[in-house]
Amino acid sequence: MAIGDFHMHSTASDGVHSPTWVMETAAANGVRTLALTDHDTTEGLEEAGAAAERVGLRLISGIELSVDIDGADAHLLGFGFDIGHGPLQAYLSEQREGRVGRMKRMVRVLGEHGVTLDVERVQEIAGDASVGRPHVARALVEAGYVGSVAEAFGTWLGDGKPAHITRDRLTPAEAIALLHEAGGAVFVAHPIYLGENYEERVAELTGMGLDGIETYYKFYDAETIAAHEALSEKLGLARSGGSDYHGLGNPNDREIGDIPFADSAVAEFVAFLEERAVPGLAQAGAS
Repeated sequence: MAIGDFHMHSTASDGVHSPTWVMETAAANGVRTLALTDHDTTEGLEEAGAAAERVGLRLISGIELSVDIDGADAHLLGFGFDIGHGPLQAYLSEQREGRVGRMKRMVRVLGEHGVTLDVERVQEIAGDASVGRPHVARALVEAGYVGSVAEAFGTWLGDGKPAHITRDRLTPAEAIALLHEAGGAVFVAHPIYLGENYEERVAELTGMGLDGIETYYKFYDAETIAAHEALSEKLGLARSGGSDYHGLGNPNDREIGDIPFADSAVAEFVAFLEERAVPGLAQAGAS
């Protein structure tokens, strides 16, 4: 198990478990430094910060932002930013409102295909979280239309599927600039999801100010890791790693800390953030 995990989700967005549970489980798994990176929200960081302090973890402020690259959905991870940065929080508020509208459109499209879901039930599943596709997927499982969250995405909600609804997003340059203004560092999440030409896409992002690349991801094999290390070296990017933990039970899921992220690589990542003197390296709390 790795001593650092910098890509995890809680019930503040589309994870199954509370921020407190995520921190406690991380500590039990041997993680010592971590970031909670919920989608488009920092609402879970105050609770996570209190739990992390109690169990002796170092929590770095984190977030995962969705951006648009030529009409495709891509994700950027922000680390060590000022949680109270006004423009960032204003944007996140807009995104949370947009997610509700997007969910309602998904339910409407599903209904047009004979798949009936209740909007209020999807919102109940999401609770206080930033509602997203996994909540709709869980509603589909609960209603018996599919047997698993993975099947829900493969049949209805994944990219290009009937109920995949896009929403307004920042461009990568805008998102990178916003997180930099908040004092954070920006890494591209799971770059292989950018497509076969992901190396070119990462190079383009580097030209926009990208700081790093998620190199040590949950199911990456040695060959993929080596390719990411070579790309980071070529482009002068720092390297992060994470399990992308949601707790949804999908086939490719890994437990918190169960990632190919060597102690030395964890230390290099944290040192990179420390050298930048980013403001969110202390115990994270939300404002």
